[in-house]
Amino acid sequence: MKRILITGSNSGLGLEFTRQFLERGDYVIASCRRPGAAVQLQELRDKHSGRIIVPELDVSSEEERGKLYKQMTSFMDKLDILINNAGVRFGGEKFSDSLENIQKEDFSNIFQINTVAPLMMAVRFLPMLKKAENPIIVNISSVSGSIARKRRKGSGYSYSSSKAALNMITKALSVELDNSGVIVVSLHPGWVKTSMEYTEKAPLMPDESISGMISVIESLKIEDTGKFYDWQGNEVPW
Repeated sequence: MKRILITGSNSGLGLEFTRQFLERGDYVIASCRRPGAAVQLQELRDKHSGRIIVPELDVSSEEERGKLYKQMTSFMDKLDILINNAGVRFGGEKFSDSLENIQKEDFSNIFQINTVAPLMMAVRFLPMLKKAENPIIVNISSVSGSIARKRRKGSGYSYSSSKAALNMITKALSVELDNSGVIVVSLHPGWVKTSMEYTEKAPLMPDESISGMISVIESLKIEDTGKFYDWQGNEVPW
């Protein structure tokens, strides 16, 4: 039984990660900002009593990260997998906006959630991860953050930049943690139909994407650390 911490578990990919890991018999720390409003998470907690907790966590808050760490270390000593899933796609900026409509506040807000928070989560929970047998840090990224694949105009400057920066954090962490046994990867979930804006026409459903990503996570070896994969296990260029 793996012990898995997932951020942003109340909907979309995070909720489906939680559901599928529970169905596999794992123990899930399904964190989100407002547990009381997370009806589907509450249902999963009722169904899988004893193998899931739903703690409050704003990933951008150092106080809440510390509080969760203290809570977890009170009843477990190690963590097998950290999935940095919580993220935002847009602030005021729209997906295909022109340069004239970009707001600097978008960069600050989106980078705090999409880029800085995953790094700080890794730093906070690294002591628990290092105690596991084959620990893994998964940063949910996007092909939008692939510089090599940048071809079209717009595409959300702040979002794409935040994911490109997240990919650098993945690579930097993998180098920093060399010889520690911790595997660090970025994963692109595909274009998935979720509650996020501009996903109405997405061809993938969450269950298919998550099933694929779990297969990728299960197959990871230490030589895969510092790489960027999609939900089907294909390596994505930086």
